[in-house]
Amino acid sequence: MNLYESPQIHEITGETLRPGGFELTQKAVSCCGLNKQSRVLDLGCGRGATLEYLFKEHSIKATGIDPSEKLLRIAKEKNPFAELISGKGDSLPFKEANFECVFAECTLSLMDELDKTLQEVFRVLDSRGWFVITDVYARNPSAIPLLENFSIHSCMRGIHTLPLLIKKLEEIGFEVILLEECTHFLRELMVKAIFSHGSMEAFWSKTVTSEHPRSCCSFEQNLRECKPGYFMLITQKGEKHGRSSATPI
Repeated sequence: MNLYESPQIHEITGETLRPGGFELTQKAVSCCGLNKQSRVLDLGCGRGATLEYLFKEHSIKATGIDPSEKLLRIAKEKNPFAELISGKGDSLPFKEANFECVFAECTLSLMDELDKTLQEVFRVLDSRGWFVITDVYARNPSAIPLLENFSIHSCMRGIHTLPLLIKKLEEIGFEVILLEECTHFLRELMVKAIFSHGSMEAFWSKTVTSEHPRSCCSFEQNLRECKPGYFMLITQKGEKHGRSSATPI
């Protein structure tokens, strides 16, 4: 089961299916200077919430891509103006330099092939194009291997080691423009989940039916060891193999 197709995740996150709602989306729009002429891709567009927000608030007709046909159907109903494509980040069906900005809002951690996805984003971005990432990271990355034996399809299963992610981005040619700690958004979401379901273990067992309840309990315990955090990272396409001097959180 895809976690993001479940009614439980929709219940606690709303249409965005991520922590923070549109607050960080708006911050990215301002930081990147996006306007109605901007060519924008939403990588992992889900139910189309960001597409709808960009259009209603900024008259931006963004393109969305997602592997879930169920979520794409919902996105198309909400955004008849948008180009919506079924696909994955590691093989983007777009020509080079096709976009001025790519959003990956709590979706980069879901990619099967992270390195290929980063390369693909670099390829489809125009010169000096923007790559906006909001996602989960482990404040105790040494505990990440504890999650490797679970098949739960969630951003938490692909939680980032933030310094490693930044290193990969810089080696490809991205320059880090902004790095911001946003863990309070994740805490707010977890409080909602506990309030609705009694505990995080109960939340996982209800939303991911392919896992045995005991397995979900073990996943939550191991995840807690990782000390999950949430970050916003705005990068800009530079020269291939460029480096920047950002200090990780």
